[in-house]
Amino acid sequence: MAKWRKQSKRQLVKMDGFRFPHLLLEDLRTFQEESKKQVPASAYAVLLAVLKQIHIEKNSQGKVQEFNLSFWSKKLHVAYSTMHAGRKFLEEHGFLYEEILPNGLPVWVLANYQAYTTPELSKGHELNYFIVPHTLLDTTIVAEFVRTSNPEAFELVFSLFNQFRHGVAKLDHKKEVSALEQSRTMKTLKEKLKKRSKSVREVLAILQPLFDIEYTGVQVRGRQLWIRKVVFRLKPECVKENTDEFHVEPLLAKFQENTLYILDGLKLRYKPRDLFDIMLSFKQEVLDVVKHLTDDDQAEGGYTYRDAWAETLFFRCLDQFEQHIRTQLSRKGTFSFHTSIGAYFRTIYRRELPRALKSIPYDKMHQAKYQEYLQTGQVPALHLI
Repeated sequence: MAKWRKQSKRQLVKMDGFRFPHLLLEDLRTFQEESKKQVPASAYAVLLAVLKQIHIEKNSQGKVQEFNLSFWSKKLHVAYSTMHAGRKFLEEHGFLYEEILPNGLPVWVLANYQAYTTPELSKGHELNYFIVPHTLLDTTIVAEFVRTSNPEAFELVFSLFNQFRHGVAKLDHKKEVSALEQSRTMKTLKEKLKKRSKSVREVLAILQPLFDIEYTGVQVRGRQLWIRKVVFRLKPECVKENTDEFHVEPLLAKFQENTLYILDGLKLRYKPRDLFDIMLSFKQEVLDVVKHLTDDDQAEGGYTYRDAWAETLFFRCLDQFEQHIRTQLSRKGTFSFHTSIGAYFRTIYRRELPRALKSIPYDKMHQAKYQEYLQTGQVPALHLI
């Protein structure tokens, strides 16, 4: 069984969006410094679309099966030819490439995504990412920055998201987000955006769907408006209350990564929704049942008792799935699911759960049932299995 870990205090509010690995942003910056080439705005638009697609497909390896450039062209209101040029730029410089899976299906792969989003980073790097709010892709911001060929504006936005993430992590309620501030001097903005004051203000006007923007130190000299500093406040649309009360999202993400390796190794054809169904089935059939299982206060190392127990059960089910498929393939040469992969896994979880529950110590099981009864007022689910 894996090591236990004590759970940290639950973050009550978090950015509502998808991950952008900080090391990926560093790669882009390094590329620009060494090649003396500016990453075009169209490439940033495609990169954001790929990262959002990775989030949709929940693929921890950074591989997307259903990335459709025509769809994202319409979604972002950017011409298809422009999006195509952005993708070609990312391909030509090694940030994005196409790969054929063992099952014969083509995927687009974001280079280094898996390495940059796993805890076991090499060369002393720490796992670090910022969150791009989903709201960004629902506005005309991306289209405007591409239309005006303004990649520096993307870089400003990424910098703001990176800084706001740390502030959001300390909030107790979503309504407090308006108190968070980040500031830039007008001089800094002019340098970073490579624009005059009037053009800087035009860029800031485009960002109003995401930020409340205030000018401070304003003076009128003749016919010119002088602004000393700009204050950015993140809008509530960019954050959400954290409803993952029992910290299951990181656990499911790890399970999904291992499931991907098994499915690819078996050369089974699957879609992103199949992976979602596998994880949803485990959450509903197992994690929701044992969510009141008390964690050990003296635990140290990698996992809480509950998570270690859940991991043992999941990998047992995954191993049984793999062995059964390999046996069928060796006998018949082919294998097909009568319903779906998710439904197949759900059957395995239901079959294995009662036996796994017997391994839980009596005192922990009793406390879990008691806690569930106090919170729901109903017969505990654990008592019915």
